[in-house]
Amino acid sequence: MDIAPLDGKLCLVTGGAGFLGRHLVAALRAKGCPVHVLDTAPSPAPEDGVRWFQGDVRSHRDVLTACEGVDTVFHTAAVIEALAHAPRSMIKTIESINVGGTKNVIQAAQRAGARRLVHTSTIMASFCMGAEGGDESAPYSTARDLYTATKIAGERAVLAANGQGGLLTCAIRPGGIYGPGERLTYGRLIRALKMGVPLIIFGDGSARLDYVYIDNLVDAQLRAAERLIQGSRVCGEAYFVSDETPINAGRFSIELVKNMGIEPRLFRLPDPVARAFGATWERFYQAFGRPKPLFTVANVKLCDIDHYFSIDKAKRDLEYAPLVDTEEGLRRTAVEAREYYDSL
Repeated sequence: MDIAPLDGKLCLVTGGAGFLGRHLVAALRAKGCPVHVLDTAPSPAPEDGVRWFQGDVRSHRDVLTACEGVDTVFHTAAVIEALAHAPRSMIKTIESINVGGTKNVIQAAQRAGARRLVHTSTIMASFCMGAEGGDESAPYSTARDLYTATKIAGERAVLAANGQGGLLTCAIRPGGIYGPGERLTYGRLIRALKMGVPLIIFGDGSARLDYVYIDNLVDAQLRAAERLIQGSRVCGEAYFVSDETPINAGRFSIELVKNMGIEPRLFRLPDPVARAFGATWERFYQAFGRPKPLFTVANVKLCDIDHYFSIDKAKRDLEYAPLVDTEEGLRRTAVEAREYYDSL
């Protein structure tokens, strides 16, 4: 398949202060690409070839300014919130970022004359929809949690924009993202371990979930961008991306902790109890605005229902293959996680 190399092209990474965003910026710099970063976080120390725009994807002006002169946009900015029931103010905020912000990115990219847009979607696009080894032909999920619903709406908008205003688009659907320095999910786990909290395991441990090591995901994103050329079968398509070794979510956490040199204490919670408890807590939070649930019904389902997909389409169209397997990815992640644990 023909490709249009990114080397030297000006790129924009939204959410560039996040885990995926930081790694994308580094990979693009390694290709000699000057990079614009748009994030609500203030600029870190100045970096050669990186221009930081402190702004919000909800602001069309902020996004348009960051898009000036850009060839390729990598849209990673999003809020991860798995509540199905939440205060109205939270719902509006998440919708405005994950859906409204994505539409702003599309429109700004078109107005600025960008050629390519790679959108970071999610495996949750087909959450609970016949996921046992299925592919991208699976229907969109009907799940009601905020993350699933808003990310689906964002993906739909991106794919519908393909070919409009000179912009070519595609979406990458990663499994659970992990790697050294990830703090949103595994940072929380490590902090809980430090406080002596046991690992909470939902279900019987048989359900499997896709994970993707950060280097694998970044590679897939770059491959997708380089194949967004007129007439390519990548244009307007979505792709599942993973390590191709699905594993139970509880088992994944256990293996990470063991690789850190820690023998975890486990607390197993049966599925019916976990779901009922999560649903009740969500309703209470919706009504009173606190305390925020430690886990949601969607979190439980990820642990007790199979959620793994074929990556054959990515192999074929993106010539993707995992660079790092899960065993090695966990080992690398655990080395840094142990350092973080000891620093707390």
